[in-house]
Amino acid sequence: MKNHLVIGLGGTGGKILRALRKNVFQEWRGGEPDQVRLRYLYVDSSKEMMAIDDATWRILGESVQLATRSQLLITGGNLNQILDNISGHPNIQPWIGSRDQWKDILNSIVGETLGGQKRRLGRFLFACKARQFKDQIKQLAGELTTGGDASVTFHLCCGLAGGTGSGAVIDAVAQIRALYRDPKMYRIVVYALLPEEIPNPNWDTGNYHANGYAALVELNALSVGAYQPHDLAERGERLALSDPFNGCYIFCNRNENGLQVDVDKTLPGILADFLFQKLMAVRNAEAMKLLEKMENAENGDGTPETRTGGTTPLRSKRFLTFGIKRLAVPEGEIREYLTYQFARQAALQLRYNNWDDTFGFRDEPRNQDFGEFVRDQQTLERWSLTDEHLTLSRGILPEEINNKKWKPIVKEWLDLLPQLMGLVQTLDDEVWINEIDKLMAQGFDDNFRGLGVRKFYETKLQARKDHVRELRRRVEGELFDEWKNGVKSMHDIARCLSALSAALQERLVASDDRISRAKSVSADAEQKVAANRVAYANVGLVSQLLGKRRGLLDAEGEALRELYTARTQVEAWAYAKRLLQEAISEFNALASDVAACTRLVDDSIKEFQERIDARCNDGATPDLRQPLVRFYNAENVRLFGRELEKDRGEQTRQAQAVRVALIEQFAADPTFSAFQARISRQRFFDVLEQQCAASSQSAHDALVSSNRERRPLLGVNIIGQLEREYSGRTDELKKFIHDLVNQAGNFLEFDPQAVVLGAAKTKVSQFLVILPKAPDLAQFGEALEALFRDNFRGDVPVDIIRSETNLNEITLLGLTNLFPLRYAKATRFLKEQYERRIAQGGNPERIRLELNGEGDGTQWPAILLADERAQRDQALPALLLAKALGLIAAVTSPTTGISELYLIGEDAEGLPVRTRLGKGLPEVFEGIDLTAAQGLVDAVQARLSQDAFRHVDQRTALQAAVRDELKGVLAERRNDFEDPVYRRFETAARAAIQALKND
Repeated sequence: MKNHLVIGLGGTGGKILRALRKNVFQEWRGGEPDQVRLRYLYVDSSKEMMAIDDATWRILGESVQLATRSQLLITGGNLNQILDNISGHPNIQPWIGSRDQWKDILNSIVGETLGGQKRRLGRFLFACKARQFKDQIKQLAGELTTGGDASVTFHLCCGLAGGTGSGAVIDAVAQIRALYRDPKMYRIVVYALLPEEIPNPNWDTGNYHANGYAALVELNALSVGAYQPHDLAERGERLALSDPFNGCYIFCNRNENGLQVDVDKTLPGILADFLFQKLMAVRNAEAMKLLEKMENAENGDGTPETRTGGTTPLRSKRFLTFGIKRLAVPEGEIREYLTYQFARQAALQLRYNNWDDTFGFRDEPRNQDFGEFVRDQQTLERWSLTDEHLTLSRGILPEEINNKKWKPIVKEWLDLLPQLMGLVQTLDDEVWINEIDKLMAQGFDDNFRGLGVRKFYETKLQARKDHVRELRRRVEGELFDEWKNGVKSMHDIARCLSALSAALQERLVASDDRISRAKSVSADAEQKVAANRVAYANVGLVSQLLGKRRGLLDAEGEALRELYTARTQVEAWAYAKRLLQEAISEFNALASDVAACTRLVDDSIKEFQERIDARCNDGATPDLRQPLVRFYNAENVRLFGRELEKDRGEQTRQAQAVRVALIEQFAADPTFSAFQARISRQRFFDVLEQQCAASSQSAHDALVSSNRERRPLLGVNIIGQLEREYSGRTDELKKFIHDLVNQAGNFLEFDPQAVVLGAAKTKVSQFLVILPKAPDLAQFGEALEALFRDNFRGDVPVDIIRSETNLNEITLLGLTNLFPLRYAKATRFLKEQYERRIAQGGNPERIRLELNGEGDGTQWPAILLADERAQRDQALPALLLAKALGLIAAVTSPTTGISELYLIGEDAEGLPVRTRLGKGLPEVFEGIDLTAAQGLVDAVQARLSQDAFRHVDQRTALQAAVRDELKGVLAERRNDFEDPVYRRFETAARAAIQALKND
């Protein structure tokens, strides 16, 4: 089992990791790939993409975000403090540069310190966390190798335009190679995105392109051994590394055929596709060996370019590029299309529950009258919202309902009166009316439900919030159950609550009238009571004998019952009024919770529709220019989806499954308030996507199984798709494959002139065609293999690989290796931008510090060949020094008397050799060939390295000699200080004198 640790440096690296993780998830649905062990590490100075709930790492409701141990945030250190105590940081001190320049840089930063398109700042940040980087690498690599193969391939992905990835890549490579020295067992492969010529708006803050060039120069210097970085994780000593990286892919956003892709949204996915195919789809042993040989530069002459006749390595050929083209049934997109259709249908059911056999669940409500529903006596009874409940004539709380002593108000006084009448009649009839008055008053004041009426309602008024909560519980419980069971939609519930609030408001307004009516009844009863008392007092002996007192007692009892019933109702409706006020507020709060849930559902309906519209909308003809050539019939997908949408049984089932899945998120408290409080927007979308992904797959399989004429959309083998499309149309298939191959190209443009200049051409290209296995279509598969072989150029080898992964696609992988960076067309453009940035930046010293990891960048080998004039200009200081050193002498011909300059030297046998150069230094400058110019430079360097020329006096004398030679040139150019030739010699003289002083 192969071990791979994929490392993302900076924002570009993070996006590549994210896209790769999604690819792996789609293929294995969250499981681990077989035959490959993967680990990841994301290093960045920004935590923007590191949040555990970052939505951009989600796919169909699942998160592929990296665990904390696979992240390294390289910010948060106090850089000013480090600079103030730089001697205590030997890992940083040797290369950090001018403290004054750094103070200026750091003072210009607002907020958190990020890489900020300053490569050395990115390196500074990395240095502060280099030891942690090293520890995490060891931990992750240890996990990969435990109990299996000890070898690991490290893949480092980054962009070269920014500050973090571009600034950290050299040291990330160096730290890994310092830990794992054997380049055969521990391969390091870099994937570096070059800056695009025209960046997105606001991306280029100054150093964008210049960073790219500086990084390429350092990668080249690292590869040829000219750059031995300081050990940032330890004491800062130089790391003596051999084969620091096996290969470095460079690529950009435009391929050889002129196709340009979006750097931010598309290109990370293209590299992730390349990595996926390379690491997981290529299982053929010979193909894997070929890939490794190319990345190790073992398939040709991988030795660096040198100067003509020299041996010092200058330009590495460990660079590669790639191209990828996929012919695919876009199964992931089709799966998403069906999932989002199902999710939208589920959301519409939750929102409106309005079925139409033509459209499925519709995006509009049904017409229903909820005003009648909320006023229906049975509804009010279930919800404890009758007048009897609101006045607490009947209980609302469970303990009130279960209290056997509680009776409705009318019945309470109706039942109490006979008891008191019986008690009174045991006494002397003279006191009957006084006693009944007293006992009924006592019942009202003290005995009603153990407290007396006023005290009872005062107590309940203090507990009215408990009643309100209970009322809400009853109403919300019923409505929630009906929503849960699919009876009512969110729209229905919202309208129901609106109607309920309106009905309660009406009853609230009417409560004052109810109180007035009760008071009126009370007043009438009081008059009756008073009249009865007067009549009772005037009963004579005869009337007494005739039972007049008994009749007046009965009349008084009835009047008292009316009186105290009315007085109780006055108190009860006063309470009901307060209860209604709070209940309306509570139901409005419930309506707000439902509205919040509704808004979430509304957002999802809109969002899922947008996602549906963005997918499976291709025309009939595939675009062969694109990296992903989508080979399918989009209209068939849309028809298939509509057929599933119109299946009422399926949509009802899957909507119910969605509701159940949602409710599981807050099952302990199944309410709308819990819904809106506990289910975030992201969680809501996740639940719908997860559930609907499974439901749409099941529905797809069921429809295909039940209808043989219905071809599947998922699980389709691309070989079968091609066979069905081109059955009996061989010529059209040939043309299709020809055009497909013709549009395949590397994501790097080469400069044809650079390829033929300088050293011998070494660039090597190779193509891999990955075909899925299709045992049932063996004959067609063989014919397809032959077509691919026939349509590649004869000088490009093609390997055909059969794969068991990604059966829905054919992949063409192109690789080109063994080329120096000067072959890339982008290199010259980036160099021009680098030089322009330094020239126009206002502070060249600071700009060079920002761009280069250490020094000013001039210490590294050039990655471009200079043109002839530039090479002569570079040799000019050596020409002046050679004349001053006596390596060039004037020789006069005894025959002609003409003096000419000769380069004086010795051959391999030690015999004198004279090489004619020209009549004067200007003529030598114009006519010297490049080989002789380089020989001149080497001869001067050799002579100056001798002990005789190390003394300061010798150096001073040489400086004077250079000045004299310059005077001679000026005289030869007629003392014209503006003469172009003189100006070049003057510049060269300054350089020669400065070199003598520096040495």
